[in-house]
Amino acid sequence: MLAFLLLVLTQIPCTPGETSVVCGCKAGMPSACATLSLENPEKAAKILTQLEKIAAQAKVVEAVAQKAEDAREAKVQATADCSEPTECKGQLHHVISKRIARALKDHETLGGHYQARDPRFVTRARDEQAHCGYQEWHRKVDEEVIAWLNARRRLTPEQFEAFLRQLYTRPEMLKRFPHGF
Repeated sequence: MLAFLLLVLTQIPCTPGETSVVCGCKAGMPSACATLSLENPEKAAKILTQLEKIAAQAKVVEAVAQKAEDAREAKVQATADCSEPTECKGQLHHVISKRIARALKDHETLGGHYQARDPRFVTRARDEQAHCGYQEWHRKVDEEVIAWLNARRRLTPEQFEAFLRQLYTRPEMLKRFPHGF
């Protein structure tokens, strides 16, 4: 969080009349911020209030961007749904979908270990009826995996992969993917 605040500080321009300590603090120099809080606590409090407002605005912007991305992806997925497959022939299935990869990217301990459509986690569907596009069962599996990840913020890659392997040994999944993954 400190790194984020220092980054934000660099975005607040110095105004006329501010001392070099104030500008130094805004430029992300921690020693200047410490000095400022001792010399002028009112000014330090004002800068902190500005930073809190900027951080809150950044969270709002990030949430709006995420909702827009989710809506765009949902639209793409809806058009790619093959509830009644006609041309598919046992598609390759990527266990780590884009949605799961996004949750993994933000995960406390698993971030950076996986990528969307990770080639290490691919299996082939039994036939075209088993998997074609982003069907309802696929969306439910993704939701389950994401909920599981969100409930467990301190996981090792081994624990996560063991969960996936267990999930793909369920009878309904083995009907779709006889070899698991």
